[in-house]
Amino acid sequence: MIFILFLLFISLTFFSFFLFDFDYMAPSFIFCAMYTLSIGCSLINYNYWGMGDFSILTASIFLLGAIIFIIAGFAVKQAISPHNEINVNINFPEPINVNLRFAFFITILNVVILILWIHGVKSMMGNYGSFGEMMEAYRLSTNYSLNSNVPTMPGYLSQLEKIPLSCGFIFGFIFINNYVNKKIRKVDVLLVIANLIIYCAISIYDSNRLNLLGLVAGLTVYYYFLTIGKSQKGNFKIIFKVILTFTILLLVFYGIRLLIGRSDSQDQGFVEYITKYIGGSIKLFDLFIKQPIHNYSTWGFETFQSLNGTLRDLGMPIPKSLMAKEFRTYNGINLGNVYTAYRNWYADFNLRGVIILQFIFALFYNLYYYILRKSRLSRHKIAIIIYGYMSMALFLHPIEDWFYSMFISVGFVTYLIIFPVIYILLTRKIKF
Repeated sequence: MIFILFLLFISLTFFSFFLFDFDYMAPSFIFCAMYTLSIGCSLINYNYWGMGDFSILTASIFLLGAIIFIIAGFAVKQAISPHNEINVNINFPEPINVNLRFAFFITILNVVILILWIHGVKSMMGNYGSFGEMMEAYRLSTNYSLNSNVPTMPGYLSQLEKIPLSCGFIFGFIFINNYVNKKIRKVDVLLVIANLIIYCAISIYDSNRLNLLGLVAGLTVYYYFLTIGKSQKGNFKIIFKVILTFTILLLVFYGIRLLIGRSDSQDQGFVEYITKYIGGSIKLFDLFIKQPIHNYSTWGFETFQSLNGTLRDLGMPIPKSLMAKEFRTYNGINLGNVYTAYRNWYADFNLRGVIILQFIFALFYNLYYYILRKSRLSRHKIAIIIYGYMSMALFLHPIEDWFYSMFISVGFVTYLIIFPVIYILLTRKIKF
């Protein structure tokens, strides 16, 4: 069954590439390609993970999700851009002149926030023998404990963290925009390097490597939109660059695993570790389908955790829950605790909910994408920056759900304020 599923997803990937006019950034193509990669990684461990025993229901959900996405994407494309039109004004992005005073101010502020964050982590964890041990303890206390006595990061600092994370995307967009225009100044390079280092450092100190994958996904999206008129159909050179960048990132991803507290992976080689991280969710979701965990005491208990947390803070009787899922093993092999985006939806709403939520997910990303393709870039740069940030949920769908858990939340509204405010202040001449 898993081999048939893999062949079907390869076929759907090529089919969507042709159906959507050789557009390698079309949401449907990305969706199918990422699942093809994940299923392929699970096949590498065919014997170790018992992939021969793969549920027909699990395969049906994966296949149905892809078909829903392609149908929704095709319907949206036909309604908005039936002939793959691109607004000619999007082909020539103008150079962005950065307000250096504010740029230096926000960079210094991000350094201060990083220092405060590091201090907060060390204050929570106390003294540990190594950085890796400290980060492992931090990850366990923040992601796997509901104990109210466990120290937590101050609320104000959790909000301030959003500023350097937003700056990683904003400075990245401005740098790529000016690079495309060949208007790069040395100060631009220094500013973007500084803010990207801060972004990576605060992500590492938060024991969150998925932020790194999200940033690369966002920068890839920015490069696409800023060169959309210059790229020819089927430009495999750009696809090769994306694959090369992704490979380098995986090497970094593997290299820092012990640094941020993944001590259980100390004896795992690169292929074993990466295939488990990318493809383990395929097997884990199958294990979940065979031995499901449902909690119907709260509506959307797993799917809308952030939203339920806000309602709980407002006084509603909603029990606390962990964002992290249970770990599962197969024949003594620890496969981790990521189950694809479908896990939350199926746990809360069964198959009908999976169909509805997947359709909403597909409709949102296709509408956003094709509206941007036909828009004037000069008028919608902030919208593109936000789309790049939100694209992580599209790229990471085979790993876990970021759309309903992260973006349907009050916290995301804060990002919708921070992104335009910082971008406007960075690109306007303002006297202090």
